[in-house]
Amino acid sequence: MLGAVTASAQQERLVTGTVIEQASGKPLPGVTVVVKETSVGTATDVNGQFSIPAQPGQVLRLSFLGYGQQEVTVNTSTAPLSLSLNENPTELSEVVVTGALGIKRSARELGGGNQQIESERLNQGRVVNPVLGLSGKVAGLRINLVDSKVDPQVQVLLRGARSISGNNAPLYVVDGVPVPNINRLNPNDIESINVLKGANAAALYGSEGVNGALIVTTKAGQRGQARVSYTNTSTFGQVYLIPPTQNEFGMGVDGVYNPTQFESWGPRFDGEVRPVGPALADGTRWQLPYSPVDNLKEDLFQTTTTQQNDLSFSGGDEKSTYFFSLQDVNTKGIIPDDKTRRTGGRFNGSRTFGKLTTSYNLNYVFSKTETTPDGPWITAYQMPANVPFHQLKDLSNPFANPSAFFTDMQQNPYFQIANNRQTSEQQTLNGKIEFNYRVLPWLSAIYRAGLFNTNTDTRSTVGKFLGTGRRNIAGSVNDGSETFRRLNSDLILNAEKKFGDFNFRLLAGQNLRADNTKTTGIAASALVVPGLFNPENRVGELTGSSSITEYRQLAGYGELTAGYRNYLFLTLTGRQEWVSVLSEENRSYFYPGVSSSFVFNEAIPALRNSNVLSFGKVFASYNKTGNVNLAPYSLQNVYSQGNGFPFGGLAGYLPGTVYPNPNIKPEFVTSYEAGFQVGLFQDRLNLEAGYVYSDSRDQIFTATTSAATGYRSARVNAARLTNNIIEATISGDVVRKENLRWNLGFNFAHINNQVKELYGDLTSVNKFRQAYAIQGKPYPSLQLSDYRRDPQGRVIVDGTTGYPSSASQDTYRGTMVPPYQMGFNTLVDYKGLRLAAQFDWRMGAHLYSEIANRMITSGTSPLTVQYDRQPFVIPNSVIETAPGVFTPNTEVKTQSGGKAYWNGYVAPYQVNYAAKADFLKLRELNLSYSLPPVLLGRQKLVKGATVGVIAQNLFTIRAKDNDYGDPEYSYNNTEGYLSFRQVPPYRNVGFTLNVTL
Repeated sequence: MLGAVTASAQQERLVTGTVIEQASGKPLPGVTVVVKETSVGTATDVNGQFSIPAQPGQVLRLSFLGYGQQEVTVNTSTAPLSLSLNENPTELSEVVVTGALGIKRSARELGGGNQQIESERLNQGRVVNPVLGLSGKVAGLRINLVDSKVDPQVQVLLRGARSISGNNAPLYVVDGVPVPNINRLNPNDIESINVLKGANAAALYGSEGVNGALIVTTKAGQRGQARVSYTNTSTFGQVYLIPPTQNEFGMGVDGVYNPTQFESWGPRFDGEVRPVGPALADGTRWQLPYSPVDNLKEDLFQTTTTQQNDLSFSGGDEKSTYFFSLQDVNTKGIIPDDKTRRTGGRFNGSRTFGKLTTSYNLNYVFSKTETTPDGPWITAYQMPANVPFHQLKDLSNPFANPSAFFTDMQQNPYFQIANNRQTSEQQTLNGKIEFNYRVLPWLSAIYRAGLFNTNTDTRSTVGKFLGTGRRNIAGSVNDGSETFRRLNSDLILNAEKKFGDFNFRLLAGQNLRADNTKTTGIAASALVVPGLFNPENRVGELTGSSSITEYRQLAGYGELTAGYRNYLFLTLTGRQEWVSVLSEENRSYFYPGVSSSFVFNEAIPALRNSNVLSFGKVFASYNKTGNVNLAPYSLQNVYSQGNGFPFGGLAGYLPGTVYPNPNIKPEFVTSYEAGFQVGLFQDRLNLEAGYVYSDSRDQIFTATTSAATGYRSARVNAARLTNNIIEATISGDVVRKENLRWNLGFNFAHINNQVKELYGDLTSVNKFRQAYAIQGKPYPSLQLSDYRRDPQGRVIVDGTTGYPSSASQDTYRGTMVPPYQMGFNTLVDYKGLRLAAQFDWRMGAHLYSEIANRMITSGTSPLTVQYDRQPFVIPNSVIETAPGVFTPNTEVKTQSGGKAYWNGYVAPYQVNYAAKADFLKLRELNLSYSLPPVLLGRQKLVKGATVGVIAQNLFTIRAKDNDYGDPEYSYNNTEGYLSFRQVPPYRNVGFTLNVTL
């Protein structure tokens, strides 16, 4: 045995060579060179040279992004190898993606839809949150902002909703480790994001993968190539899409001027100088022309700026790699004094010890955000057009503070900004360590452990102000803290074996996940000393709470992939899961899956050398995935203290109002998917299309019950939701020449989402304000209070007063989720000059605006002046002259055209605030220029430099009836809902510079 080993070692030698680009003959640095079916690998240096230990007969595989792969067999010659690679940026047959569990696999074997976005395209708009870099770029992926404050929340949906009452967000996986979110991840640290679109593709991740998965691969150093990179991005934004206001009538009531009234129901503007607000102690009053002020609402907002600096170091040798990055992002918001700063660092590394390969990463981010709550903007859009509140920025102005502000019904927006503050400090620490041991040439064992930890401290303060009546502010302070920790552990066996024409890969693994959350809060609602924000500085009792929750999940899983001649693949998956939130009888469940793919252009001899068809694949899959939408302890009867307890030595507790049904079982989502992918004309034109059907049954649902049971509601397995989805992606090089490339891309998704069943005899359930789950309709649907109408839809009015009346039932307006979604992108490269643009189009949904309601009641809405505030005949109205007989109304006017009508007969009817949510948006525009080597001269320090101009949200085209705001906004995880709290969006323009050393 010793002799055989010695002989084998003597045969192994150091193979050397050079890799060049075939078209230009230039050396290619960074090409990956591996000994096939082993863990031995290296990369070419700056001169395209490499050396690697190998034996005669072994095969070297060369791969480099944007080029076709090449394989060469090692012989007994000692002469250096001379190899070349052909450029092929879209060679579909050789695309390798990061799949479930972080395992690299050929895209040809995947039986479900996926789309991979590389770093360059992800960072095209230089966004701070990497999720926003995906907007419009992936078919079926929809991303919505809550508002435009600094560090806004983001809602992400992939292929629509699968749960009525639970979580519909996809799973995030960073370097093989599932994490709750990637909001704090530096986009410049990301190598690629592979979007696994359905439960079929993410089956091995369990319940969390039921909504698809975003598989993030971060950057790593390249062997033999040290690199330093610095990037600066500076952007400047201006607010837009501000709801219009009327500029004809000012402050007052019923047409009479009132100097202390904040509502705009006064007389028509006449330009006369009038007193505004109460008189000061010395008799001084604020005197203003009674005329509208230009850009009144816009003046509340300032130019938002973001300074983003990134620095990274990377490199490696034959046995190890490293990547280290630092980032600092400093943002000033559109509302004065709003700001956020994020500073972080990341270290990725790997090291090979013979058969053992180790990899590890550590990421730390500190972020601090300071904002004002919702008050300033809420006040601004209700403010009379003749009050220039921007003159009250200086709070030393006696008219700026609550005592002398012109009304006691509102506060000066700038006083609100200074007096009401919210701060948040968050530390995020996450990392992983992974060991990959090659047990046998065909068998490896992987152990991976990940940690995700956040510590968040919050403080909300309202300054005390001594005043009379409503001008008095009691002051408050609320301190909170939340610690979240997730531990994730995977042990995986990965076996790959070839038997003749068949290839097999078997994955078998075990997963353990443990979540721990601790939340505490303490508050004082009436302060004593102004300016002292200490809970001890109070009148009355402290209020507070504390909670500790734990969640555990254990699973075993397996995946078997069989391939025949590298063109026919069949994959079987299965996962057995145990979760702690269900009762002991129901917490264990199993779900299977199967998928297949067939590369027909390689299987059919007549198509192998086609000049038209470069690649062709059809795929299909089936999967059944369990889903548990329950918070910890939801199936336990929780008691709480009632009002007035504890009282002295007495303690009193009340049981919860929701019946904790111990028989709750997991929801199950059954998915079917079929599609095809083709590449035409040497992959210059690529097309992928698919159909998906998902059926979510036995959803965990809170249903109303009789109070006689002792509970107001109960958790049940009841509702059913289906999705019919069509997706298509097409991209191609319109021009592909030596110095010029023009690429166009288009993606489309149509999602037909339907509520099939609810609980018992229920036909609709209110989920959030105007959002409903309605049997037979999409989810969520918009249902609104409406006028009583005749069969033709005309408003029925009273024959004497001219006023309408309310309908007995709410009106269904439509879906709040756009069923049609499209993305369009273009890229032009010419001698280092690059122009890239990304458009996003959504259609078919409706929205509801709370802002419109408040603007009508305050008299600032343009609707309130369309009839000159005089009595009028309601358009398209009828009078019921006999039961069921309706006559067009042409003469009977409303008794009032002022506040009485608009507040009594328009504001209460929600149908007046609905609009179509269609929009077309230019999300990103990037114009950059990479300096050619001749400009860099003979110096060796700077290897490359790129300068550019970027823009985000340059324009948004909306439906004609939507002048309320940005139709992509969501609130409380409800799409199509514009809250009165949301600030308007803004457009960004900026500059970027990148230097590589």
